[in-house]
Amino acid sequence: MPRRFPLQPLHDLANNRVEAAAQRLALLKQQWQLQEDKLKQLYAFQDEYRRRLTHTVTQGVGMMLMRDFQVFLCKIELAIRQQQTEIDRAKLRWEEGQHVWLEERRKLKTYDVLQQRHQRSEGVRDGRIEQREQDEHARNSHSRKRTPEDR
Repeated sequence: MPRRFPLQPLHDLANNRVEAAAQRLALLKQQWQLQEDKLKQLYAFQDEYRRRLTHTVTQGVGMMLMRDFQVFLCKIELAIRQQQTEIDRAKLRWEEGQHVWLEERRKLKTYDVLQQRHQRSEGVRDGRIEQREQDEHARNSHSRKRTPEDR
């Protein structure tokens, strides 16, 4: 009967950490994507507002309304720059999370290698025990079959 892998609790812990890091990485990717979606919405809003400005200008517009359009477009551009900063931060958090996940995975692979070595050595050990038992059985069987003349 194979002996239990002595580092199994550490292997299980490493496996749990890899799973937790993978879940966190997925969440960070989702947050990054959300920030990019917000930026796309801001660009779409900016384009729509510029189209409205162009249409309004062709209709003839007063100076105050033109200034209001320009001020609002500047605010949208500022929001776009701020959103790009948020995207950069989200990407950085994702890259850090990926680094953590890769490190945890490396540790798990180390335990996997040790576990495989343990299983191989236990297989060899079990094979030797089985061979010893078979040899002993054969000796005992051969001893019982010997007749008094053979002795």
